[in-house]
Amino acid sequence: MSFEQSYYRMQIIFDVEHPDETPVESGTIFCVGRNYVDHILELGNEKPTNPIVFVKPECALRHGSYNVIEYPPASKQLEFEGELVLLLRGGGRDIHAYDPSEIILGYGVGVDLTLRDLQNEFKTKGLPWTLAKGFDGSAQISHFIPYESAPTFEDLGFSLYVNGDLRQRGFTKEMIFSPEMMVNYLSKRCSLKAGDMLFTGTPKGTGALEIGDKIVMQLHGQDPNTVLLDFHAEVIEWH
Repeated sequence: MSFEQSYYRMQIIFDVEHPDETPVESGTIFCVGRNYVDHILELGNEKPTNPIVFVKPECALRHGSYNVIEYPPASKQLEFEGELVLLLRGGGRDIHAYDPSEIILGYGVGVDLTLRDLQNEFKTKGLPWTLAKGFDGSAQISHFIPYESAPTFEDLGFSLYVNGDLRQRGFTKEMIFSPEMMVNYLSKRCSLKAGDMLFTGTPKGTGALEIGDKIVMQLHGQDPNTVLLDFHAEVIEWH
């Protein structure tokens, strides 16, 4: 039996030149769930008192402005969750940040892909649902824009379109947990480092994807017309 060698760790790509000349390599992909009240109500879940965190493996990462999403044959219910993604500036343990500038190196958007039928099956049986969230290509992440080039965190928003139809729109002011709270909570349990990425949760409107669907995500300000970056992806058959 032979195994294909693959190297998923990659240099992070910025849309514009970053003032920090040191290359940044992709790190751990952390994901925070239930960070928007409307999405919690949509799924019938309880509002958490602390961030709910899971991790995606390196094989999940697809990074760039134009990506493909391979529809896994193990599922009949592939769903999208559009999110703001933070690129972390530094790391350590027990991080106490008092401003987003202390911890955020760049902003991007991403699609947290979920095999919802498998996730529900695993949950019903009381089993871990890593394979429903951590399969190849399940962390679709755009290029990043430097923190210094973006509006303040509280003024950011993002939109997700499927085949031209608006399906999700979220704003940072709607989040339950701030970046400082998420990073502090994480760093009390895990050592963080520059290049780690943080999916910050999805708003209401998640839904199913089919082969041939085309996704467009935009990072913008409070006015959705003030687009800061675009991300495109197309769903194709699994190869």
